[in-house]
Amino acid sequence: MATRKLLRQFLPKNRWGDRIYGRHSFRKRLGRDPVYPPVKFNDHLFAWKTSGACYDPLIQFVTDKEYAKLYIAAIVGEEYVTETYRILQRKKELKELNLDRFPCILKPTHSSGQIMVCGDDSAPLDRTELEKWFEIDYYYSKREPNYRHLSPKIIVEEFFSEDGHTIPKDYKIFCVHGIPKFIQVDGDRFSGHSRNLYDLSWNRIPAVYVYPNRKRDDPRPELLDMMLDAARKLSAAFSFVRVDFYATKTEIRVGELTFFPESASGKLEPEEAENALGAYFSD
Repeated sequence: MATRKLLRQFLPKNRWGDRIYGRHSFRKRLGRDPVYPPVKFNDHLFAWKTSGACYDPLIQFVTDKEYAKLYIAAIVGEEYVTETYRILQRKKELKELNLDRFPCILKPTHSSGQIMVCGDDSAPLDRTELEKWFEIDYYYSKREPNYRHLSPKIIVEEFFSEDGHTIPKDYKIFCVHGIPKFIQVDGDRFSGHSRNLYDLSWNRIPAVYVYPNRKRDDPRPELLDMMLDAARKLSAAFSFVRVDFYATKTEIRVGELTFFPESASGKLEPEEAENALGAYFSD
């Protein structure tokens, strides 16, 4: 941890510094160095992360969760976008924030992983935690350059769910050159996070990716074909992107576009899975 802090502090904020920091994080998490030319899944992600491609203005634009909605609406339609209730651009706005539409979700537009679910107005809003979000520098902590120039904001948006209360599963479609390759399904994110992987025909891929598998297969989403079609359109402009969806039986929403899953160093087991998923980058 001390080494990582020193690297954050002293490495220059440029492609060279990002690459050195990324190699250290890769080695720390996976116990090996990235290999070039890439063959394994994480090697491909690391090569993509350090290629300089993420300096593309479009990638930086859609990394911001507020602006990503504009792109999603323009490409596949506004019906795929969760409704935005409010955008907070300064800490002082938190003092006057009174939520009036429930349930709703709050999250920073300039970071990844933080989320606050407000089911109703019975519990006080944790404004202290929200203030901390304005201080997050995701580029500094992960060295993902597409986050470097984002302005801190907090978005308040609709809670999209089958019943309006249950946390929905995440359907994340990995796309290479505009072609969906495989699907990640996350469940129970706040109470024992689990994850399964599937091919496009909804066959389970025998792999553990960061979080443990669920024992049972997930039901094939009724709108899977619609999600795959939207993923093709949304990913067409990029060499690689993961398109993240929420889905009910009758509707889907695009949550965000993710360019470096697990910051390009998520443990994937067994090794055969690293090779098998890596092959998708060459197909």
